[in-house]
Amino acid sequence: MKAYQVIGYFVGNFFGLNDSWAKIKDKMVFLSKEQVIKLFEKFDILYFEEIERDGKTGFGKMKHWHTYEIIAKKK
Repeated sequence: MKAYQVIGYFVGNFFGLNDSWAKIKDKMVFLSKEQVIKLFEKFDILYFEEIERDGKTGFGKMKHWHTYEIIAKKK
């Protein structure tokens, strides 16, 4: 039987603690930079960007966005 190496990638984003929804959305998860990095201890992080900006939601309302964008490969 051949052995295969499983390679997994994660591509996604997380909300940061400074996001304006962090104060009003109790059923969502908001993380610190350290918490996000810890989630990927068993990954090689290929891309990581922290973004803070003001912008509109999909419904056209203004809010402060705080997100982490990540691309990581399983070690």
